[in-house]
Amino acid sequence: MPTSRSAPRFSRRKARRSAPAPIFGDPKRQEQEEARQGRSGVEPADQPSLRPGGAHLRNKKPIVAAIHGAAIGGGLGLAISADFRVACPEARFAANFTKLGFHPGFGLTATLPELIGKNNAELMFYTSRRVTGEEAYRWGLANVLVPQDQVRSEAMKLAAEIAECSPLGLVSTRATMRAGLADRVLAATNHELVEQTKLRATEDFKEGVKATAERRVANFKGR
Repeated sequence: MPTSRSAPRFSRRKARRSAPAPIFGDPKRQEQEEARQGRSGVEPADQPSLRPGGAHLRNKKPIVAAIHGAAIGGGLGLAISADFRVACPEARFAANFTKLGFHPGFGLTATLPELIGKNNAELMFYTSRRVTGEEAYRWGLANVLVPQDQVRSEAMKLAAEIAECSPLGLVSTRATMRAGLADRVLAATNHELVEQTKLRATEDFKEGVKATAERRVANFKGR
């Protein structure tokens, strides 16, 4: 994952090469992503490529995420692991685990409440609703809201602004602000995996996945 260039001198060429702007939610892929989740549920919390507490959380440099469309489930967890998020009105954020009969993963039970407050996090978890770009901006889930065609350039602009600061001061301050975060998220992920493992064997989980694939309201039985 690209990270911000923390150097006293930050040329335009360097900004293009190393500014932190991972891209989430290409609108053209939104339907494909939802269909994929419907077929397979959500990825388990211990999937190596997305497991929080890993390198992307222990990275020393700030990360800016550019979110053009859907950041759902694991995508939400990855987006929140960034320091800042640039989004657009078309962006959608959802922790859709309970609608699948599942438990949140990716450390979201630790990171989401810290970012938007416990009650707003509970609202997202308990309803599995989609949060629009405008709502995300009001809640602090997105730091910057711009038209869709400006998301990437605005993320690069923010990265360049950060990179103008002292590299030593920046890394030191970020370490203080994020002290213990990776360990807290890892502990949360371990608990999430235990709950996910139990729920994966239930009839409700199978029904949730099937209902999502068929685009209908699930008929949960509580077993």
